[in-house]
Amino acid sequence: VIIADINDTKANETLKLLKGPNHTAIHTDVSVRENVTHLFQTVQKIYGTVHIVINSAGIIQRPTLFTNTSEAEFDKVLSVNLYGTYLVTQAAVTMMLKNENATGRTILNIASVSSKGGRRFLSSYSASKGAVISFTKSVALEVALKGIRVNTILPGFTDTPMTQDTPENVRKGIIAEIPMKRIAKPLEMSEVIVFMCGPRSTYMVGSAVLVSGGTFL
Repeated sequence: VIIADINDTKANETLKLLKGPNHTAIHTDVSVRENVTHLFQTVQKIYGTVHIVINSAGIIQRPTLFTNTSEAEFDKVLSVNLYGTYLVTQAAVTMMLKNENATGRTILNIASVSSKGGRRFLSSYSASKGAVISFTKSVALEVALKGIRVNTILPGFTDTPMTQDTPENVRKGIIAEIPMKRIAKPLEMSEVIVFMCGPRSTYMVGSAVLVSGGTFL
């Protein structure tokens, strides 16, 4: 397993959770092409190729009215959430296609429930994740015949470090909109990710799977 993360501390924490010796953490800013190039050069050097890629890098803006969102803030969110997904996916597909038979190779992009119904005060985040879905479907159509499956999941509000700083009043408002009346556990997302990347989903191509506790059906 290669863990590509801009946060070296978190990457090494994840590394310690993995069994076996053949895992590597690489400092990577997915919004910088040179970083992504270095990442895949390292993958090729250590492992030769790549079979599964999960694009999970993402940032969220500070909640604010669209009219108060600066260009710099909008660009920053899109540079990580969309442009980063593009860079990693492009490098991954290029590497996968170097093999005569790419059957079984999988790319999973992490979008968001916000991309389906929008979210007030999160215009740049919602826009970036909506674009990830369209991008995923387009790439999936291009590489399906090569044996590469590209899909996306749309997680609902999940208990992760990115959401733990959410103000309590906002948190309660979000939970009130969820039919199950609770936020998701990380394990509930990881189980879906394992399924989407594994042998039980081999006929799923360009799918956008909603994992939201019933939000935005």
